[in-house]
Amino acid sequence: MKKNKDADSVSLGVGTDVNQGTNSEPVITLTQYVANENNFRGISVYGDRYARRNNTEYKSVPDAWFLTTELAFHTGDKRFTTNMMFFNPMVGRTNRDNDSYFQDKPGGIDQTNTVINQLSTGTLTTDPNLVKRRREKNALGDSALGEFYFNWENRAGSFSTGLYVLINVGDNSRFATSDYTFIWRTPFLKYINPTLSTYYKFTSEFSDYGTGSVYQNLAFHHQFQISDNIFLTPATHIGYQYVNDVTLQRRGISDVNTSFKLSIYNFFVKAIHVYRPDTYLWDNAIFNPQTGVIYSDNNQNDQRITDPSKRYGLANQINIDAINHMPVDPNLRQKLVYKYQQQDFVKNTFVIQIGYSMKF
Repeated sequence: MKKNKDADSVSLGVGTDVNQGTNSEPVITLTQYVANENNFRGISVYGDRYARRNNTEYKSVPDAWFLTTELAFHTGDKRFTTNMMFFNPMVGRTNRDNDSYFQDKPGGIDQTNTVINQLSTGTLTTDPNLVKRRREKNALGDSALGEFYFNWENRAGSFSTGLYVLINVGDNSRFATSDYTFIWRTPFLKYINPTLSTYYKFTSEFSDYGTGSVYQNLAFHHQFQISDNIFLTPATHIGYQYVNDVTLQRRGISDVNTSFKLSIYNFFVKAIHVYRPDTYLWDNAIFNPQTGVIYSDNNQNDQRITDPSKRYGLANQINIDAINHMPVDPNLRQKLVYKYQQQDFVKNTFVIQIGYSMKF
């Protein structure tokens, strides 16, 4: 989204015209920050994946730290703006074996019992160079975002339209998207700067899941000047997702973000609270993979999802075997396994950003 960074950044005077003694327009605005999570339209991009990689439960304060670098290019014509953002994880960048299975390929069939039987009988029936413990493809990958907008103003307000393209490098993740974007900044209620943004998706992932989806958000913000170089900016936005998918056909409020940004000179600290009220958008195998669970989660409306810390390992297997050998009704045993392997959906996420912004 096109942003006004004038109050959040300090010009370094690199473009100074020596002859005239005046500052020319900056060519580029550089913003960098580190954060503990990247929440994209209600989707946990890094936090949930980091938890699954490490076999830890999902939590409200993720520790999936990453670096964001944003380049806002000043074209010299205010009708055209273009931004580029790069997201680079600082943790979890390597694949790791998180299921401890013996497999012929990452994510392949569990052949642990076959290997154990071979060791006990002394008979080799599989190739030890092929069937072995393998690292899953669970590294956190880099991604990049490009925004290209045409801007204009009239009595109805300020408008931007263009392309919003988010790609992933070596990582076929669920948050890649290409959107046609329309942004309206209203001419009224200037104090809180209402902005309505609509993103029309024209790409698809997961066998056409999300084809033609529409995401809208209504945002408000106001900047308070504490002193000449200190600013406080509270902001909020409400996102609504239309998912045009043949299986789920779900829509609702995907995320409500509330933030406070403290800017001191060209440095800033930003605290963000992300609330996801409509859990039925995310309580499914598409957004919350269920590999390693005994039974599939067939209740997509109970606000409970697979707990990554209860999928693999000897302790989990002992507990699940104990449940499965209980002399009770099979349906009750299944419900008890559900209870053991699931956790409450994390509705609230807390994010911290620490960074700086400079103009060149």
